[in-house]
Parts: sequence; structure tokens; C-alpha cells
Amino acid sequence: MKNILPGYLSASLIALLTMLSGSALAQQTAGEMDILSGHFAREGNNTSAAKETNNNIYIKLYPEQWVAILYVPYPYASSVTPDMIDGVFEKVGRKSDTGAFTRSKFDILDQAATVHIEKYEMVEGQLQFQCGSLNPCAIRFYDNYIELVKSGIINEHLIKFDHVTK
Repeated sequence: MKNILPGYLSASLIALLTMLSGSALAQQTAGEMDILSGHFAREGNNTSAAKETNNNIYIKLYPEQWVAILYVPYPYASSVTPDMIDGVFEKVGRKSDTGAFTRSKFDILDQAATVHIEKYEMVEGQLQFQCGSLNPCAIRFYDNYIELVKSGIINEHLIKFDHVTK
């Protein structure tokens, strides 16, 4: 009986330390991504997803609670660099109280691109904003990427966006 108790206590202590260090690491990893730096590029840009939708899609979050979604026409989009995307997002006007669509070359691109800019709010740990449907779109945060959630008739459409920073 005496030999079992120290072994049980040691195993319990190791299990507890493992759980605590795992949650601390998860919080540290999630906290490392600065969502306001750089931009997010859709997984599938320059592949079949871009060919099917005829554009590459990028997202930028601003500190004033604006979200911008940029649609660059494909195949031209395959020649656009991350610096060009950041430049477009710097030139996007955020002056209206409601959302807006703008189509322009933004003095950077060779072909016109469309940007949709909208105010967002935090709801239950995710961003929510109007995106042209009855239900709002949401952005969920993960360790090193975000997920755009659009409501569908039957299921939610989940689109992964990778974080792009300089």
C-alpha cells in the first residue's frame, strides 16, 4: 500500500504539469499572432479555388474595427506581391459609417480589383460583420490563421486564410 501512493502522486503531478504547460503553450501561440499586422491570404489563392471564383481573396483587419476583403481578378492575381496587397489596403478609404464596395487599381495594380469594407464587432470570441447575406459573416481566430465563416442554406462555408506579414 505504501508503494502505490507515491507512484500515484507522482503520476498525478506529472499529468497536472503536462496539462498546465499545454494550455500555457496554446495561449502563448494564439497570443503571438498580431491580427492587425500584414494581411490574410485565402488558402487556395493561385490554385483551383482562384480559378473557380476568378479571383484571389485577401482580408485586412484595422484597429478602428473595419474589415476589408479584397478580390483581385485571376489570373492577373498570380503576379501580385504581398507588398502590393499591403499597399492597396493602406489606400482603402474607411470614411463611411456603413459598408462600401470600391473598384479601383488603387494606383498600384495593373487591373482593377474590388474591395468590400465593413465595420465589425466582437461577438463570442469572433468578429462578425455584414457580408451581403441575411446572416452576418464571422472570422474565427486560430494559432496562425483565421477562418472566414459564411452562412449557407444547409451548412456554413469555412474558408481558411493564412497570415501574411513582412
